[in-house]
Amino acid sequence: MDIKHLVDTGQELQFYTSALWKRERAKVLDLDKHECQLCKQRGKYTRAVIVHHVKHLRDRPDLALCVFDPESGERQLVSLCRACHEEQHPERFNQHQPKKPITEERW
Repeated sequence: MDIKHLVDTGQELQFYTSALWKRERAKVLDLDKHECQLCKQRGKYTRAVIVHHVKHLRDRPDLALCVFDPESGERQLVSLCRACHEEQHPERFNQHQPKKPITEERW
């Protein structure tokens, strides 16, 4: 599977539904005991439901299936709850906000 090609052509969904990703995702969730790693750092327990790419898939498709970044040794894939994942991707949340009009309407 050419992950870079999928990302370049906007077909990330094909990657996220692949057996390769599902297998790696399950490994990461097991590694983290299905606990959100950001909540855990904050001293609380929340069940993780998402595996997050620390270095975004679009920026580093070469790290798409790496639990650890081979260059830095830091975690690349971490388990997160939905709220913490949204916190890590504010750009996804903001795209659904209503836009202000270009000019103010006056009556």
